[in-house]
Amino acid sequence: MNSVFGIALAHCLFNLPISIWILQGFISAIPKEMDETAFLDGYTRPRFIWQFLLPQIAPGIAVTAFFCFMFSWVEVVFARILTTTNGKPISMAINALFGFQTDIGLVMAVTVASMVPGAVLLFAMRSHLSRGFKIGQV
Repeated sequence: MNSVFGIALAHCLFNLPISIWILQGFISAIPKEMDETAFLDGYTRPRFIWQFLLPQIAPGIAVTAFFCFMFSWVEVVFARILTTTNGKPISMAINALFGFQTDIGLVMAVTVASMVPGAVLLFAMRSHLSRGFKIGQV
């Protein structure tokens, strides 16, 4: 209660089932013969994961990271329930800026600053996201 660790744990517990559900489809699309062939060729399990599996599921990891980030970034229910003083997300901080006399310039500056991490995430993962959303379409 009233800690950053508590709210982070609540977000992890909320996002873990969603992450498993999204990544399960991407991992099950990889043929079983791929890892059997890699092990026959002498690859160890960590080397197989690093050189074969992760590049194959990179679009799924990007899509999962995108959804988990968005679910946690705009989530205020956990913050209202679990915190009263510390550990508030940026959306709660913006809400706290409104009062009898609101400095609109400050509100807009904090709002733009809160949008920067999401924009950076989208920019960094744009190619993986587009491939990840296209998988499974006819």
